[in-house]
Amino acid sequence: MSTGSIHIIYKKNREDFIREFNDYLDKGGEKYLLVISEMDTFKDERNDTEAARAFGEKLSQIMDQNPAAILATPKKLFQFPDRMAGTIFRVDAVRETGIRLQSEYYYSYEADFLLKLIKDHQFMVCQDVEYFQGDPGDGNLREFSGIYDKKWYLEDIESFLIPMLRDYFERSESSSNIPKNTNSSKASNNKIETDIQRGPVPLIVQFFAMYYISCRLNANQNNKNRHALSEDEAVLLKDLISEALQFIDDDVIMNTYEYPVYKKDFQFKRMLLRFKYKNEKLDALEYYDMSQLRCNIQLIDYHNGTLEIDGSLPDTVHRGVAEYFFEVGDRRYPVEFCERYSLTKYFGISAYKRLPFHATLPNVMSKVNNTSRNKLTFCVEYKGKKHVIPLEFKSHTSRIAAYPRNSYWHAEDLLVTAVHTKDEEENIIVPALMLRKYNFPLMAIKELGVGSELLLSFQMHRFRFFLLRAAWVITRPYFRKKNIWLFFDKIYKAGDSSEYLYKYAVKQLESSSKEKPDDIVNKPDKLYYLVDKNTTDYSRLVAEGYYPLKRGSFLHRLVFLNANMVIASNSTVFAFNDYYLENCRYIRGIPDFDVVCVQHGLSVQKIALAQQRLRDNTRLYFCASKYEIENLEKPVYDYKGYNALKLTGVPRYDGLVDRSKKQIMISPTWRMQSAMLVSKNEGVERDYNPLFKETPYYKVYNGLINDTRLIKAAEEYGYRLAYVLHPIVSPQADDFEKNSFVDIIPSVGDMSYEKLLTESSLMVTDYSGVQFDMAYMRKPLVYYHPEELEAHYEEGTFHYDTMAFGEIVKKKDELVDLLIGYMKDGCRMKERYRNRADDFFAYDDHNNCARIYNEMIRYKRY
Repeated sequence: MSTGSIHIIYKKNREDFIREFNDYLDKGGEKYLLVISEMDTFKDERNDTEAARAFGEKLSQIMDQNPAAILATPKKLFQFPDRMAGTIFRVDAVRETGIRLQSEYYYSYEADFLLKLIKDHQFMVCQDVEYFQGDPGDGNLREFSGIYDKKWYLEDIESFLIPMLRDYFERSESSSNIPKNTNSSKASNNKIETDIQRGPVPLIVQFFAMYYISCRLNANQNNKNRHALSEDEAVLLKDLISEALQFIDDDVIMNTYEYPVYKKDFQFKRMLLRFKYKNEKLDALEYYDMSQLRCNIQLIDYHNGTLEIDGSLPDTVHRGVAEYFFEVGDRRYPVEFCERYSLTKYFGISAYKRLPFHATLPNVMSKVNNTSRNKLTFCVEYKGKKHVIPLEFKSHTSRIAAYPRNSYWHAEDLLVTAVHTKDEEENIIVPALMLRKYNFPLMAIKELGVGSELLLSFQMHRFRFFLLRAAWVITRPYFRKKNIWLFFDKIYKAGDSSEYLYKYAVKQLESSSKEKPDDIVNKPDKLYYLVDKNTTDYSRLVAEGYYPLKRGSFLHRLVFLNANMVIASNSTVFAFNDYYLENCRYIRGIPDFDVVCVQHGLSVQKIALAQQRLRDNTRLYFCASKYEIENLEKPVYDYKGYNALKLTGVPRYDGLVDRSKKQIMISPTWRMQSAMLVSKNEGVERDYNPLFKETPYYKVYNGLINDTRLIKAAEEYGYRLAYVLHPIVSPQADDFEKNSFVDIIPSVGDMSYEKLLTESSLMVTDYSGVQFDMAYMRKPLVYYHPEELEAHYEEGTFHYDTMAFGEIVKKKDELVDLLIGYMKDGCRMKERYRNRADDFFAYDDHNNCARIYNEMIRYKRY
């Protein structure tokens, strides 16, 4: 489409765009060529043709005023040169270069073109032009589908990045390479960029390479592992990254330039430097300034004059060569390092870890009175010099936040506030915490201060928290007299362990007398079960006579702030209640509940990332098997010594009574490749994945439920197949091919796990936690571990080869043969698997809720 002197190309699909763009450079007649995508938005969030034309005209005017520039874009690095959308080109100048889009670079054809173009030519960065890129770039981990494609990792770096860097290196010239910015004559935010060389590879290319590498690692960090690469392929990628880094300067890897597109922590940068030199012991301390060190406070507790602090540090200075301690006045309190989970992994492989610690500060208030004040600092003594290390609060349970500056925490006779100052770069830091004797007027002043900060920020989301805190202050006299228990499962799906325990607790509260035995110290006054009001479960609970708490209501917000116990079947309690680190800081210091884990699955695999003690500050953890206790007592979980682990059974097993019909339940767990990332929060159902049908997961299970032999056998023996989708995969239900003997059941709406489990005669699963539900009822299982799918399980204390409750098969034909045999025999659990179930479960009496409730009403935090 042409308008005035501008021709606009809409980037739709890769092949058509490459052809159209190259053809226009060869034959087009307009002065300028503008590339946009259909998802781009412009001024006033418009994305219509008129808005695109106005956008192009503004860029062309800037280009007219700067005739030396070959292109202009409003995008910051590295949306540019990662993607071409939102960029205008001077056609004649580009045509003369002979540079064109190269289709052989599947993912990096745009970066290849742009980097070649700006190597020897000036370009404009026009940051005052309103534009939002809709075309997802490499760094957009929510929308960019390439993160699941092996080509994006291995082929792309091998065929594009390494040859590009090598080519620059071999063709190195004598000119410098530090980018120079010059303000344009008309707009201070429009900058001409010119690439002046200092060494073999231009700096902008080096930083693009660092961005490129970081995107691929970030996409697979910790629990974001896409499983696009096998372990061997991940090692190959590491080798390829190492090869690419041979052409990158050490000070670029360590970002001594503090280039904004590559702001990573020291441990990440050191990891890449170790890749480059293939030296896992390289410490890179010559690039490290002790002023960069920060101590993350994860949890503070206080009782009877003793302060308990959990935290962690980067492993920059090894604990063997430095002394770490807290200091109050002239008293030192050493920290005790522990093995609590603190790993950072990429592609499931450990890369580096932090140093977790616990510190006990007895009699910390002994010198504090109503007039004097004591500062609590964290220090490291290294090479004979003491350094005061600023504090960070990157946990929901940190109690304190750096902002609001008036953030405070009150416990018993203690009031804690933050001390603020600025570092050499004028960044606000917290070098210490102030410990004061509690008095109400002082706390009230701090609360008014927090409210003033939120109100005077003139930001709507902070104003909402101002209102919430004000409501908390007003209603606190009522709530503080109540022992409030808040229960929830998935929010968008009820029916799990928390609902079972909630219903049991309601019955006990209604039937119990007012008199309490001496050992009952934690009897609840108010019980709330949280669920989304738009779910069928909400309507069901109302119909059953309960009063579920509406997720997102103002009462929900107040209950969360005032709860004494939070009973959850899934981890990340704050996230399920719509709090992330960004907005959690506005309520920091208020929530003081004890988290009770009643489990969705059972804790027998390696799940320390999700279930270690400080993930939610879990105080009680109820288990069904001695093997769970054995697993969770490992130091990496950090429960030992806290009396948190209880062998009681789990609540939802009380509803597992055999009502078998002729039904085979197929219930695999999910895979990262099969689901979209969390787009809103953990309490909301995932979005539909348009690429799902291309995944091995879909092909494996769609093939199974449509297998002709299996369907014929089901018809012959009178069985139906129930294919139950994991909640995270449930949005893909309509993708599966239907047949008359298979029910495809998403785990949303009015679907009942209990009904499906109790009515099924046999289960096919891979690693799903619902296998234990079937084994609890002593029903047969068959494990399907297809070779096409990577294992979704790291063995802890449950070993499939010796403890599985049924046969394990890897081929579909083997599975079908087994299922036909079971149907022919009436689906009976074989004796050796029944013996394994008898050994695994501590109880099978359906009194799990009673045991758990009795533990909870006798629970004392201290």
